[in-house]
Amino acid sequence: MAVIGKIRQRSGLLIFLIGASIVGFLVMDATNSQFSVLKGRKDSIGKVNGEKITYNEFTKKYEENVKTTEDQMRGQQAMTDEQRNNIRTQTWNQMVNDIIFNKIYDKLGINVTADEMNELATGVNASPYIQQNGQFRNPQTGQFDPSLVRMYLSRLDQDPEGVEPGTVRRQWLNFETMLKQGQFQAKYGNLISKSFYVPGWMGEMTYNDQNRLVDFKYVQLPYTEVNDADVKVTDDDIKKFVDEHAARYKQDEETRKIDYVTFDIAASSGDSAKTVQYLAEKRADFASGKTPSGDSVFVKLYSETPFDAAYYEKDKVMAPASVKDSFFTVKVGSIVGPYIDNGSFKLAKISDRKLISDSVHVRDIAFSFAGITSQEQANVIFKQIDSIYKAIDSLHADFGQMAFNYSSDQASKMKGGDLGWVKRGEKEKAYNDLIFFHAQKGKVYKVPNQTENAIHLVQVIEDKPTVSAVLVSYLSKEIQPTPETERNIYSNATNFAADNQSDVKFKAAGQKLNMKTVNAVKKDAFDIAGLGSARDLIKWVYGAKKGDVSPVYTVEKKHVVAMLEVIRPKGLPEVDALRDIVKPEVIRDKKFEILSKKVTDAKAANIDDLAAKLAKSVAEADKVSFARPALAEGAFEPKVVATALVTAVGKLSQPVKGNGGVYVTQTIAIQEPVKSTDYTMYTYQLKQQLQNKARFAQDVEKKLASIDDNRFDFF
Repeated sequence: MAVIGKIRQRSGLLIFLIGASIVGFLVMDATNSQFSVLKGRKDSIGKVNGEKITYNEFTKKYEENVKTTEDQMRGQQAMTDEQRNNIRTQTWNQMVNDIIFNKIYDKLGINVTADEMNELATGVNASPYIQQNGQFRNPQTGQFDPSLVRMYLSRLDQDPEGVEPGTVRRQWLNFETMLKQGQFQAKYGNLISKSFYVPGWMGEMTYNDQNRLVDFKYVQLPYTEVNDADVKVTDDDIKKFVDEHAARYKQDEETRKIDYVTFDIAASSGDSAKTVQYLAEKRADFASGKTPSGDSVFVKLYSETPFDAAYYEKDKVMAPASVKDSFFTVKVGSIVGPYIDNGSFKLAKISDRKLISDSVHVRDIAFSFAGITSQEQANVIFKQIDSIYKAIDSLHADFGQMAFNYSSDQASKMKGGDLGWVKRGEKEKAYNDLIFFHAQKGKVYKVPNQTENAIHLVQVIEDKPTVSAVLVSYLSKEIQPTPETERNIYSNATNFAADNQSDVKFKAAGQKLNMKTVNAVKKDAFDIAGLGSARDLIKWVYGAKKGDVSPVYTVEKKHVVAMLEVIRPKGLPEVDALRDIVKPEVIRDKKFEILSKKVTDAKAANIDDLAAKLAKSVAEADKVSFARPALAEGAFEPKVVATALVTAVGKLSQPVKGNGGVYVTQTIAIQEPVKSTDYTMYTYQLKQQLQNKARFAQDVEKKLASIDDNRFDFF
C-alpha cells in the first residue's frame, strides 16, 4: 500500500515519462520505417505514366490475388515462397496494365457493357472458360447449360460447409474481372489487326520473290581457313561492333554478373552410419508383420516413404537395378536391403507377390457430382449410392438393370454398365488399383474418381492374370546431416568468404570449388540459375560494389558465397560486359576481310578462273529461290542466294559474307515466274503475318510507357 501511495504522489511525473516514451518510440519508428517521412523514403511501389501505385494499394491487390490462389488450392499443400513471388510479379503486371490500357481503351471508345458480360456468362455463346466448366454441363447430355450458370449465380452467398464466408462470391468476382479484361484485350487486338491493309502490289512482289528461280555457280572460302588465334581483336573493335549493332545489345533494365561457390549441406559418412543404425533397430519389428495391412500401418508410423497398395511388374518397380531382381526371387515376407535410393536408406519388404492381369473385364455404375452446389444435393446422391450398393451386394439385384436405371455414364448404361476389357493404367489410380490388385470377381465395390468428380460401383466380371508382380513396403529414412555436420559446413563457407575478400583471390580459390557464373541477375528476380529462390542474395548483389564478396547465404540445401563481377547498367553495356559475347562476331568480320582480300587480289575473270587461282572447287546451285535459300548439303545461305538473284547473268559477284564462309557467285540463268492476274493468296498471307503481330501491340505500348519500378525497395 505504501508503494501505491508513492506512485499516486508522483502520478504527474509518471504520466510525463510514459508520454515521453511514447513520443520517442514514434519518432524512432518514423526514423527507421521504410515509409519514413523524416528519411524521405517513398511510399509508392512505382509510377506508371505519372500515376502512383502506393504500397497499400499494391499490398491489398496482392493479398486478394493470394487469397484467390489459396481458394483454388484448397486441400493441396501450402503455398510456396516461389508461388507468392510469382503472384507478386503478376500483381505488378496487372496493375501496370490497368493503368496503361484502361486509358487507351477509354480514348479509343472500347467498352464492355453489362449486357455483354451477361451474354458471356449465361448466353448461348458464353465464354469458352464457362462452357468448358464441368459444373455447367447437363449431366444427362454433357452439353453446356446456361440455366446451370444462372442457378450458380443465384447461390453466390451460399458457401459450402467449412469454407470461409464470401469465398464463392469472391471467386466469381475475380473470374468476372478476368473475363472482362479478356474482352477488352480481344477488342483492342481486333481493332489493331483489322486496321492492317496490304496493297495488291505487295502480293505481286511476294509472288515474284518466292517463285523467281536462279541457277548459279559459286566458290566458298570457309571461315575455318583462318585460325582464331591469328585474328587480333581490340577493345576498340568490340566497341565499334557494339555501337553498330546497338539495338541487339541494348538492355531494357540493369543486370549484374556474379560468380559464386556453394557448400552443400550434405550428410557425412558418420551421419549415414546413424541412418543405417536406425533401420537396423526397426528391422526385426518390420519383419514380424504377417499381412500387407500390418505392413502399411508400420510404414505409416516409421517410414518416410508412403505405403502403396499397388502391385508392380519388374520394369515398373521403383528400385535400383542392383536390388530389383531379388524382389522376385526371395520369399514373401523377406526384407531386402538396406540400400541407397534417391538420398535415402531403404529396407524393402516383399509384402506379397502374385500374378496380375494386363486387362480386366469390368462393369460399373457411375454417379456424377457435376453441377452439385450444396451438401444437401450431395447427400441425396450418397443415399442413392448406398441404397443401390446394398440392393446389389445383399439383395442380389440385377447389376445391369441398376446401371441402366441410374448410371450417369450415358455410353455404358445402355450396355448394363459393361465397360468391356479395361487396360491397366487407363483408369485413375484408386480405380485401377481396386480392379487389378484387390477386387474379387463378382463382388461389388465403391470407388471414388476425382478426375470425373464421381463415385462408381464397380464389379470385375473376368480377368486373366499372367504377369508376376510384387507388393513392396518400404521402410526409409533420408540421409540427413547432423547439427554438428551442418556447423562444420557453415564454418568452411564463412572461412572461404573471410579468406577471399577480393575478386582475384575469390576467382583463384573458387576455381578449386567448381565456381559457377551467372551473367545476368535481374534486380527484381527471386531466383538465381543453379541455386533456386535466393532473394536475399540478389538484394545483396544490388547493394554491393564491383569486386565485393558476399557473406554466407543459405539457399535451399546449400551455403553460398558470391562475388559481384560486373555491373551492367540499363542501356548499352560497357565493353567488358560484352567482350565474350561479341568477340566471335568481330573475329568473323575480320576473317571476312582477310578472305575477301584473297578474292579481290586474285583478279579473276570468271568463277572457274577464281577457283583455279584459289585452289578451290566450283559448286553449283540449281533452281534456288529466295523462299528456299539452301545450297549444297542444306547450307542456309539467304545472302548468297539473294546476291545471285540480283547479279547480272555471267557476271562475277563481290564477296558475300555468308553464314559458313565467304562466297563468290556467278549467275548462270534466272527463270522468271509465270505471270499471274491473281495474287490474292499472297496478299492474304502477308495480311495474316501482320495481323499475327497485332498481339505484340500491348508489348509496344508498355515499352512506350514511362514506368518507375520501386519494388526492390520493399521486397
